[in-house]
Amino acid sequence: MSDARFTTADWVIEETCWQPDRNQFSESLFTVANGYVGIRGFPEEPFGAGPTLRGVYVAGVFAPGADGIPELVNVPNILATEITLGGRRFRLSDGNVKKYRRWLDMRRGLLHRCLIHADGRRTTRLEFERFASLSNEHLTGQAVTITPLNWSGKVSIVLRLDGRVRNVGKAHLRLLRSRHVAPQLMYLATETRGSRIRIGHACRCRAWVRQAAPPPAQPIGRDKAIGVRFDTTLECGQRAVFDRIVSTHTSRDPQSGPVEPRCLEDARRHRETSYGTFRRRHIRAWRRRWQRADIEIDGPREEQQAIRFAVFHLTQACPPQDPTVSIAAKGLTGEGYRGHVFWDTEVFMLPFFVHTAPRAARRLLEYRYRTLDGARRKALAAGYEGAMFAWESAETGDEVCPPYVPDPMSDGLVRVLTGELQQHVSADVAYAAWRYVQATGDQVFRRERLLPLAVLTARFWASRAWFNRKQNRYEIRDVIGPDEFHEHVNNDAYTNFLATWNLRLAADEMDHFQATQPDRPPLRLLNVMPGETAQWRTIAEGMFLPVLADGSLWLQHDGFLKLVEADPSRLCSRAAYTCETLRLRQLRGSQVLKQPDVLMLLALFPGKFSRRVKRRNWDFYEPRTAHESSLSAGVHSLVASDIGLRRKAYEYFRQSAFIDIHDRMGNTDTGLHCAALGGTWQAVVRGFLGLRPGEMQPKLRAHLPRGWDRIATRIKHKDRWYAVEATRSATRIEPCG
Repeated sequence: MSDARFTTADWVIEETCWQPDRNQFSESLFTVANGYVGIRGFPEEPFGAGPTLRGVYVAGVFAPGADGIPELVNVPNILATEITLGGRRFRLSDGNVKKYRRWLDMRRGLLHRCLIHADGRRTTRLEFERFASLSNEHLTGQAVTITPLNWSGKVSIVLRLDGRVRNVGKAHLRLLRSRHVAPQLMYLATETRGSRIRIGHACRCRAWVRQAAPPPAQPIGRDKAIGVRFDTTLECGQRAVFDRIVSTHTSRDPQSGPVEPRCLEDARRHRETSYGTFRRRHIRAWRRRWQRADIEIDGPREEQQAIRFAVFHLTQACPPQDPTVSIAAKGLTGEGYRGHVFWDTEVFMLPFFVHTAPRAARRLLEYRYRTLDGARRKALAAGYEGAMFAWESAETGDEVCPPYVPDPMSDGLVRVLTGELQQHVSADVAYAAWRYVQATGDQVFRRERLLPLAVLTARFWASRAWFNRKQNRYEIRDVIGPDEFHEHVNNDAYTNFLATWNLRLAADEMDHFQATQPDRPPLRLLNVMPGETAQWRTIAEGMFLPVLADGSLWLQHDGFLKLVEADPSRLCSRAAYTCETLRLRQLRGSQVLKQPDVLMLLALFPGKFSRRVKRRNWDFYEPRTAHESSLSAGVHSLVASDIGLRRKAYEYFRQSAFIDIHDRMGNTDTGLHCAALGGTWQAVVRGFLGLRPGEMQPKLRAHLPRGWDRIATRIKHKDRWYAVEATRSATRIEPCG
């Protein structure tokens, strides 16, 4: 698509012309969410001019898909709208859109759409606004403004709750109840098939007409398509506004009690509260959030916009209260990856929350603690001990990675082994919990959450490691590392290093616990046997780490240097192959990487490697990486900053920052790439600002990209907020409110 479609205003993502063929892509960008409910930027009215995915998602609401694998459910469309102008139904088509603008106001968390619609000689201005309240996670708002520009006549609008929705592959909802509680108040309840989660929506509608009495509300519809209708007659230039506030609750929410009373209580409690009041509360909540999380740069405006886009959507994706849910790879912006949680959350997104919203970071880690039973079941089923976290996780923590996916180049299927062999996620979770403790000093979390996470994952690695008697060393065989092109590899550098670190962490945490809390019961709960910590240290000391004798080059895995050298750009071109299986077979025999593996290790543990080693591994692996994953660019930017490659760091930052805004992966229509959003934040804060955790206060080693004169933000470290600013001549970090 053409980048000129978007302006570069600091706080706005804007669509300035109507392009229905790109509508589904735009719907992902224009998602509004609050971590509980997410609403894609689909048109309110019936839309048939281009592709659309009318997605409304509630965090944690899963049901079995067509193949039995859980997927995030598309719940009723709470913004469905039907408009009639002078007796004719309003629909957009190529010939009737005279002016068009759709924009996401990131500063205030509002999505707007404004257009001039022509129907013969009649022209009408229509304005739409929506938000998912950041001040009350259960509330969403919508306003529709209609102004006849050169005609007078009858205008009708129907505001519906529409349960006639489905996911891309399956319809999940059955109707439980729909009713009009009052002329302006309606209620719709549905239930997911299979998982039997009840979802309730109460909708309060109002109308306002300039210099005239508001029209009465008329209850219409039944079953899954219940609505409220307003009929009025407008003069030329006379404005009418129709708004609604919707309350959403589900049976899986932490709050107790039936769904319907909770929905209706919201509606009745706020009966006299105007739409504008809810809107102002929402805007104030966003103002407070931006005060903590905004990053200001004196540099190109499109890059300022992209940084705020990352912060905005990360904030929108984070569950506000519920510790039983986490952030999916696509957040609440689409159905890509079925709403499943990956290592993306802990490794790529969590650092943003650790330093801007530590309580949110703790809740995200709490999700992993609460899904330990699923991780233990996976380990047991595979013949191991402890906890083996799922590569793809949903509501229970059990593995939900599909064994096959459709071949994009044929009608066949491609075997997926990541759910079985990509096991480093267990150490990634322990690493994320440890990083949180290092940054916050949260000793309660350390004792009650980090300790069991570290112990149970270490127990898995201890059972997973194989002792090679001939070589007198421990090995981890038959895995997939972060680079997913190479399967069934032995001694992946990233996996072995993280497993070794995980084993030592668990032993150290047990020693710390015994020294500081000798009489507390969690030792019995974890059932750590005498000598078990010593065994963990023995395995860690004996673990094989694939590195050349001089210590300069880490080998990605056993036999990597024996693979064929190839040009990533030529080997990764899908156009040269007729099926994905053949393409992947060629890639497995080459030294081409999908995404960073050894460099990922350097990004997580920058202090463990010398500058010489970092540069040697960069020079070897960077030219061999195809960047076929959205995770790749942010990591490369971070490592390049660390070793002083400023031009490369900036180039990779831009690749990460514009992955979705410019649809660089070609699949933003299925949802945003949340890991890339987190990678973009890390490229700026950990990379360009050089943030490093210190014992008392954080440390900076800043370098600004060419064209940037200043970076300023706030970060939280050990219960204190710090104002951080870097220019080309100075760096400032000082405590603030």
